[in-house]
Amino acid sequence: MFFLKLKYFLHYYKSKALKKRCKKDYASQKKIFEQKLDHKNFSQRWFLNNFEIFTFFLPKDKSLKFNYLEVGCYEGLSSFYVLSEYKFINAFFLDIWDMPNPNSKTLSTNFDLIEKAFDQNLSGFNFKKIKNDSVISMRKLLKENVHFDFIYIDGSHNGEDILSDAIEAFKILKVNGLMFFDDFLQHDENRILQSYVGIDKFLSLYSDYLKIEYFQNNLVVRKK
Repeated sequence: MFFLKLKYFLHYYKSKALKKRCKKDYASQKKIFEQKLDHKNFSQRWFLNNFEIFTFFLPKDKSLKFNYLEVGCYEGLSSFYVLSEYKFINAFFLDIWDMPNPNSKTLSTNFDLIEKAFDQNLSGFNFKKIKNDSVISMRKLLKENVHFDFIYIDGSHNGEDILSDAIEAFKILKVNGLMFFDDFLQHDENRILQSYVGIDKFLSLYSDYLKIEYFQNNLVVRKK
């Protein structure tokens, strides 16, 4: 991980300053959103760690119509955020809901309850729910000529999985579209291949076709 930060030192340094500024600029907006969660069923609120930088890169015009894909939804906290903020969003939420979330601090295997919480939290909103393998699903979307302005990848954090998700997602990302990656600088001794190894490979393979917009524990790239 140290060498990866060194490799992208300039991006890392600039992004650190942006992160600090965003925490200040979006503090009040974050508090307002947190109040919306009081009557929702979220056992975990990991997404709030990403709230400020996520908000920074999403459209400032809340009336904008755009295509949004989320890979890895769990109980739907980030899903709820974009649906509650953007009335005209065309949102696709993709998850398999039958394996442990890699960030989970517990070994709970009651995945039906997690999916049920997702359904309840997003009740009343219009969106496309896809329950299937991420690679298979994104290849199907490509065949159907469905492309996206924003893609948020927060599924499996194993290096090989995040690499395959990144490759397939990039195929259906529109030119000038943004792709977000969550928690890619974390190290887990139980993983054979770390997430940042997969990300480093992705950045190398597509270096001529993308621009790094943000590089901290989250990565944001723009398709050229």
